[in-house]
Amino acid sequence: MAPDAGTTPSDQPPVFNYVLSFLLVGVAWGFTTPFIRRAAADFNARQELQQQSQPTELQPTRPTRNERDSDDSESDEDQPLPSPSNFEDPTTTSNPQPAWMNASSSSSSWLRTKIVTIFWTVVNLLRTPAYLIPLVINLTGSVWFFLLVGKHELSLTVPLANSSAFLFTVLGEWYVERKVIEKETWLGMALVLGGIGICVQSKT
Repeated sequence: MAPDAGTTPSDQPPVFNYVLSFLLVGVAWGFTTPFIRRAAADFNARQELQQQSQPTELQPTRPTRNERDSDDSESDEDQPLPSPSNFEDPTTTSNPQPAWMNASSSSSSWLRTKIVTIFWTVVNLLRTPAYLIPLVINLTGSVWFFLLVGKHELSLTVPLANSSAFLFTVLGEWYVERKVIEKETWLGMALVLGGIGICVQSKT
């Protein structure tokens, strides 16, 4: 009995489906990148403004020269005479720490401060919706890619996803930053689209 000519193999999905799937991956990768960069730049600008405003707000008032002289004279008058017990041998009191111990403690405190600063910077950045939402969409595109790449040919999926990500990155920069697209960029985008069409045509 001859097989029905109208049936199609179930393991071969339509070309339009996987092309559309990887175009959506390119949107998730490329179009969200300018939004992430813009949110990170705004966050850094706010952090710099806060760091510049804190020293001016917390800067103490310096005493004048007359006030310092009067304070020094009062402290000299009120200070009692030293007793003989105060003049002790410095070798019997406490031994100074070696220089390498001071260096290690200072380096460990500097490293701890840097780690805490980076941690809270990342936490505050993730609390920003303008940064978090595009980042989640971008990471979701990576999940989509790894789920789809096992169902289609690698020689088609990788160029299709990466080239479409380039196209949507250019469009995202135009939308977010109002960046003018040069003629050379338009030519490169046209060549990329032509390459995508050739790849899809060769696999059908």
